[in-house]
Order: sequence, then structure tokens, then C-alpha cells
Amino acid sequence: MTAQTARPRADLIDEFFDRISATPQPLLHGVAATVRFELTEERGDERVRLVRIRDGRVHVGRRPTRADATIRTDRRFFEYVVTGEANALTAALRGRLHVDGDIRLLVAFSRLLPSPPRRVTTVPPPDRAAKQAAQAAKAAGTTARTGKVSAGGGGAAGRGGAGGGAGGAPR
Repeated sequence: MTAQTARPRADLIDEFFDRISATPQPLLHGVAATVRFELTEERGDERVRLVRIRDGRVHVGRRPTRADATIRTDRRFFEYVVTGEANALTAALRGRLHVDGDIRLLVAFSRLLPSPPRRVTTVPPPDRAAKQAAQAAKAAGTTARTGKVSAGGGGAAGRGGAGGGAGGAPR
């Protein structure tokens, strides 16, 4: 009997940074910057990742140094960001992710983040009875919602013609 153990969530962050540094990132072509990520642990400890981007190549280190932008959030929330369950740009607008420095670097870096999980929305097929009722109402000159007869008949009444008095009666 083999028991499957759940992967520690901290590994998700390390795997993400390993993945983006392993291969060239064409979505960052033309970007030359350093982004510092400060991730606060529940105990108050801080994990720092320094991401250097040079023309599509990404290098991730742990040495704290000067950066063009610093992104701060708690580690648990950043797990949601790197798995696509939370959007980094939306989080910055809501104050859940704090950016000091060039905000454009968050926009550029967000190109590397996964998309949210797909949700399939099914649209029910049109109700045949409702469609037939709408067609019948249109043919009868009534509206399907109210059943009132529309004033768009063939006469001049209601269009400012010769019989334009109150009630639409000819004079």
C-alpha cells in the first residue's frame, strides 16, 4: 500500500521560479530589469527571490540586492498567483500584492503566470415554447411580455399624421 503525500505548497513557488529560469521566455523579449519578490511567511519570516530579466532570459536568485521593482505579499497568497488561481494585476489593484518601483514590471512578469483554471459555462438550448410564443406575439402585433397591442398599425394615428389629436381619433 503506497500512500500519496501532498506536495508542500512552498514547492509550488520554487517550481514556478525553476520553470521560468530553465528556458528562454520570449514574452519578456526586450525587457531588462530586476524584480525582487518578498514573500512573508506565517511566522513573520521573509523569503526573498531576485528575478533578473535580460532580453527573454530569466535568472532567479536568493541574494537580496537592489531591484527596479519590489513585489511584496504573503507566501500563501503568492501560491495562488503562481498556480493561476489569483491574478497578480487584480491583486495589486486590490492591495493584496504591493509593488514598489516600476509597476510595468509586474505587468511584464504577469505574462509568465499561468491562466486561471478554465470554467466551462453551458448555455441551455433555447426554450422552443418561449421562441414560438415570441414569434406568435410578433405576428399578432403584440409584445411577448405584456400582451398589449402595439401602436404600429398601418394608420396615421400615433405618428403625428392627420388624426394626431388626443386618443388618436380622426377629427
